Amino acid sequence: MIIKKMTAWFGALEGKSLTLGPGLNVLFAPNESGKSTWCAFLRTMLYGLDTAQRSRQGQQPDKVKYRPWSGSPMSGSMELDTASGPVTLRRWTERASQPMQAFSATVTGTDAPVPELTADEAGRTLTGATREVFERSAFIRQSGLGITADPELEKRFAAIVSGGDEEQSYSEADKRLRAWMRRRRSGKKGAIPDTEAEIARVRGELAQTEEAVRAVERLDGELAQAQKAQGELVRRMETARAEARKKALSDLAAARADVSARESDLRQAQDAAGHAMDALKETPFGIDGPDRARERAQADMETADELSAQADDLPARWPILVPAILGVLLLIAATFVSLVLLAAGVALLGLTVGLWFRWKKIEARRDELLDRRMEILDKYGAQDTAGVAQALEAYVGLCTTAKEATARVRSAQAAHDAAKERQKAAEAPVLSGLDFVSGDSEAARASRAVTDGQARLDRLREQRAVAQGQLQAVGDPVVLRSELEELARRREALLVQESALTLAAQTLEQADLGLREKFSPVLAQRAAELFGALTDGRYDEITLARDLSAKARLTGEAVGWEADYLSQGARDQLYLALRLAVCELVLPEEQGCPIILDDALVAFDQQRMERALELLKSVAEKRQVLLFTCHGRETRYLAGDKDVTKITL
Repeated sequence: MIIKKMTAWFGALEGKSLTLGPGLNVLFAPNESGKSTWCAFLRTMLYGLDTAQRSRQGQQPDKVKYRPWSGSPMSGSMELDTASGPVTLRRWTERASQPMQAFSATVTGTDAPVPELTADEAGRTLTGATREVFERSAFIRQSGLGITADPELEKRFAAIVSGGDEEQSYSEADKRLRAWMRRRRSGKKGAIPDTEAEIARVRGELAQTEEAVRAVERLDGELAQAQKAQGELVRRMETARAEARKKALSDLAAARADVSARESDLRQAQDAAGHAMDALKETPFGIDGPDRARERAQADMETADELSAQADDLPARWPILVPAILGVLLLIAATFVSLVLLAAGVALLGLTVGLWFRWKKIEARRDELLDRRMEILDKYGAQDTAGVAQALEAYVGLCTTAKEATARVRSAQAAHDAAKERQKAAEAPVLSGLDFVSGDSEAARASRAVTDGQARLDRLREQRAVAQGQLQAVGDPVVLRSELEELARRREALLVQESALTLAAQTLEQADLGLREKFSPVLAQRAAELFGALTDGRYDEITLARDLSAKARLTGEAVGWEADYLSQGARDQLYLALRLAVCELVLPEEQGCPIILDDALVAFDQQRMERALELLKSVAEKRQVLLFTCHGRETRYLAGDKDVTKITL
C-alpha cells in the first residue's frame, strides 16, 4: 500500500492537501505546524475516530482535540495505491455527535465502491494490522520511541515487544484485567448486567400495555416454534445416540472376537509346549537341553565302554584246569608207581584250590564291572551304547519339538498382545463416540444442539414471564424517565470501562501469544542487526526481559548494558531498531503498511541521523516511509537523492 495524497479538514488542517511519493518521504516543518496532526489524520483515515474516548486530566479526546478550528465538520480523503488498484478513502461527519463516522471506499476517479473496505476494517484490510498493532509498530512518535522506566516502556510497546521470560508479568496483568472485567460483567452477573437489568425493568415499566401484549403474543409464537424445533432436535439426538451405540457395540465385538481367537491360538500353543516339556521330563535327560544331554550321554557311553573293556581284560578260567587235571593224574599214577608222585599230585591239587579262590575273586570283579555297565545302560533303557546314542538322538528331536512349541507360544503371545492393543486402541474412539457431551460425533453435536435449544426455550420463557409481568404494573413515567437517564449514564460509563479492559486484555493476549510463537528470539536478533546498523557495528546484541527492559551489548564485551545506562541518542536508536524489527515481524510484507515517524530522530546527532536515514532508505525499498521532522538537516543530507521525496509543510 502506498499513500499518494491526503486532504484534510482536521484540527489546524483546513482543506490542506499533502502529496506523497513511494519509498522514503521526508516532511520538514517547524514545531506547531501540523506534523502530529497529519499523523493523527492518517491514523484516523485508516482506522476511524475513536468517539468513545473521554476527557482526562491534561488530555482531550481526539474528537475534541482535532475539531477543525473554523468549526466546519471534520472530514478528509486519502488516495492510495493498493495491490488491487488505486483506491480513495473518504470519511466525513453527518452528525455532530459522531464525527468522521461516515465512510466510503471507491476506485480512484470513479464512484465504484470497494466492498472489502469498510469503516471498521479498512485499516486492518489495507495494512494487515489492527489499530493496536499499527500504533505499536509502524506509528512511531517521539513520545513513543524513547525509554525512561520499565513501566513506561511496557506502556509504549504494550506487550508487543518483549522477550524470553514474560509469562509471569503477562499472567499477573491478565489476572488483574480479568478480575476487573468480572466485576463489570461475568455471565449474567456484574455491574453491567445489573444496570442493564435495571434499565430493562424501567423501560419495561414505561412501555405501553399494548406493547406488552404484543410482546407476549410474539413470544408465544417463538416458544411454539422453538418447542417444535426442540422436539426435532431431541429426535435427532436420540437417533444419533442409538446409531452411535450400535456402531460402538459392533466395533467392540469385532475387536473382542479377534482377542478371543488369539487367546485360543495361545492356549493351543501353550498346551503343545506343555506336552513337549512333559515328554522331555520323561526322558533320562530331563530338561537339561541338547548340549548338556549330549555331554552326559557321551560321558556315560565312554564309562560303559571302559567298564566293558576292564571286564574283558580280566584272566580267563581255563588256566585252573591244567593243574587240577595234572594233580588228578598224578594221584592216580601214585597208587601204582610211588609216593613221590602222590606228593606231587597233592601239591598240584593244592595249587588248584588256590587258583580256584583267585578265580572266584576275578569273577566277582567281572560281575561288578558288568553290573555297573548295565546300571548306566538301564538309565537309557538300552542294551548297549548304540542304544544310548539312539536315546540321545530321540531326545534331541524332542528338544527341537519343544523349542518350536515354545516359539509358537511366543508368537501366539505376541499376536494376542497385539490383538489386545488393537482392542484397546479401538475402545478409545468407541468411547469418544459415546461421549454425548463434549465429543465431535454426530450424537455429541446433536446433544449440544438440544442443550442450546433448551437454553433458548428457557430464555424465551423467561422473557415471556417478564413481558407478562409488565402487563400488571406501570410506574410513574416522570420518575421512571429520570431513573432511566441516570441508569443510561451509569451503563455508558461501565461500557466504556469494559471496552477499555477488553481491548487491554485482547492486546495483552495477542502480544503474549505472538511473542511465544514468533517474536521473542526473532525480534531480539533482528533488532540487534538493525541496532548494529544504526550504531555502525558498535553494538551486536540486544536482549529483552519480561518487564520490557532492554540490554544492549557492545561488540566484544561479555555483558550488555541496561538501556537506562545508554545516552538519549543511543536509547532512541535502540528503540527505533526495536520498532523497525517489530514492523518486519508484525506487518505483512505483502500489505506494505507504511511506516510513519513523527520527530522520531530529534535526539539523534548528525552521524546517528545519517545512519538512521540510510536504514530508512533501505526499509523504504519494501514499504513507504513518512518521516516528519522539525529539523532541516534530514532534507539537506538527502538533497541530491532523487529516490527520496522531500516536502516542506
